[in-house]
Amino acid sequence: MNLHHTSNKFKLFEPEVSLTNKLKHLRNVLEAFPLEIDREDTEMYLHSLIKLVAYAKLFSHEDPLPLAAAHLALGLVYVVKKSYWKQGEHHSSEAVVHAENVLTSKEQINTLIESYYLMGYCRLKLGKTGEALEATTAARNCIEELGYLGHKPNCPDLEYKIAVLAAWCSPSRLQLLQESLECQGPPDKNAYIHLMIAQYYRDNKNINDALKSAKQALNLANQFEDVAMQADATRYLAECYIESPGHGCVEEGLLLFRKSIALYTTHFSGLDLSTLSTNDLLINALIKQEMYDEAVEELKAVKEAKILKFGEFSKQMADFYKQLGSLYLIQSRTKEALSVFKSSLSILNVIQTKPNSVTTSIRNTIKSLEANKTEKPAFKLYSKVN
Repeated sequence: MNLHHTSNKFKLFEPEVSLTNKLKHLRNVLEAFPLEIDREDTEMYLHSLIKLVAYAKLFSHEDPLPLAAAHLALGLVYVVKKSYWKQGEHHSSEAVVHAENVLTSKEQINTLIESYYLMGYCRLKLGKTGEALEATTAARNCIEELGYLGHKPNCPDLEYKIAVLAAWCSPSRLQLLQESLECQGPPDKNAYIHLMIAQYYRDNKNINDALKSAKQALNLANQFEDVAMQADATRYLAECYIESPGHGCVEEGLLLFRKSIALYTTHFSGLDLSTLSTNDLLINALIKQEMYDEAVEELKAVKEAKILKFGEFSKQMADFYKQLGSLYLIQSRTKEALSVFKSSLSILNVIQTKPNSVTTSIRNTIKSLEANKTEKPAFKLYSKVN
């Protein structure tokens, strides 16, 4: 399904179509949101949702639930397609406010459950663990209330996801996650839990146990036809190998990164954020191993994909040229370094309202190169990609 082919169905403002039906239609489209999507599709879809939120506000005094659903849909797209956690938190919070103003009903409680879950997930990503736990507790209370009415959440996996999120936010998360494994759930869910346990071990500098848990996750992922989970587990195992001091671990990690990229590209596309972020991890790993020639080739190979995904005048492309220029300097390719540093600076001059330390460092590096003085850049060559 391509959103370009469905854009004619966004008849949001025709008077003969009720607001409720508009919301239902848009939520249906959201559920079928295409996996292979370029930057223009996402922006068009966000624009439609923003208009819908504004339109739903006109009728919110009569029925606030459509406005809550519109905010939830907008927050989901920000999170799923752009990884904008602050916007996701904002719109899920707005969804909660408006859904709570509705008389108790199955639809209202389901909207609250989904909104609280999205809120908790975004807060966890923003490092607000305590507030994330509050949101997941509220979601679980809503599920309990829904049970009193004789219903279950609309999404079959939502109760499980909320329980796992609550466990991750808890100070006793390792124990709670291990207890979840003892319930002998389906392999795909257990694979996800093993990855979370591996993350716990990595956070606590226990790389050996992290490797074991990541391997268990990958073994489970290979038991069912979920390419996305296989890609996630492969990528995570690669990260663990790169951090491991064992002989041959770096080579294994690089191999697994490339395998993960192939899986993401097959299941999603070369433009998906998972694919591009794994490419970044591979490039950073090559740089750390001082494999600069390979890093340059991998970086240049993703240039067109990044332009299509983020646009030529974007922070991502400014960072791309800055990193490529840094690698060229290490290789003593000063003319090429000068060219790409200028590209980075020209983008930053367009997208930034005022200079910052990065802009100043790039400008100083350009002046040094133009004066035929070769020096290492003042800014970091790479940064960890989450």
